[in-house]
Amino acid sequence: MLRALRNTAPLDALMRLRGHRRMLRCEEVALMAGLDPVYYTRLEQGLESRPPDDVLNALARVYDLDSDSTDHLYRVAHPAGQVQISQKLQKTVENWYHAPVFAVNHQLDVLAANSMARVLFKGMDHTDNLMRHAFLAPGAREFFPNWEREARSKVAHLRAAAEEDDDAPALHDLVDELSSESREFRRMWSNRDVHVDEYKHMRHHEIGDVDLRHDTLSVQSSPGVLLFVCHADPGSAAEESLSLLSILAADEDVNSNSD
Repeated sequence: MLRALRNTAPLDALMRLRGHRRMLRCEEVALMAGLDPVYYTRLEQGLESRPPDDVLNALARVYDLDSDSTDHLYRVAHPAGQVQISQKLQKTVENWYHAPVFAVNHQLDVLAANSMARVLFKGMDHTDNLMRHAFLAPGAREFFPNWEREARSKVAHLRAAAEEDDDAPALHDLVDELSSESREFRRMWSNRDVHVDEYKHMRHHEIGDVDLRHDTLSVQSSPGVLLFVCHADPGSAAEESLSLLSILAADEDVNSNSD
């Protein structure tokens, strides 16, 4: 299994569970799974620690895993106590074609993302968790031109989640990790701000600046899961940007399916 799935056997050990192995280069696996090769390499190197379910689905398909091996893959990727999402909700996220959508838990682990969301963040580090992305990804300050405002908003979300559930080990682990690795996070966390910004200003490397309204939706059928939906105000310049993003996402899907 991927070294990113910590404290487990390597990927070739998982392959033996189905009785045979097929050695593939990283580039081949990424191509067949419809993943960015850089992202897949980071998975292999253990630099992306929480691959979302759509990535796990793609890897299970590439390696032709049987049901037991696939279940094992999911158990390792989602340790006990971590919120998971149903296949039905996964499909709902995937079928959202006109806006970037993320399914996240309260500590902002990305549980699922549609094609527009994946293209929006394509090529960036730490996309497995939106907090890590904001504070630890090298390109975050270029991606968010108003980085301070965006980072404060994410910290406010995490602060609210911590106050709602002050006995959440995974959330406390994330706070400890970010506190040890980011001076900026320590500064913002100490301010105890709880204001979450409803607008997201992003700069995509292909389509330029995108200003989107950000809505957070609770999922009644999946307690602990939130949907982050980024959409454009009617008549705004962002509408055209989203149209371009949807075209890029459609092209990615076509290329993935043709492989």
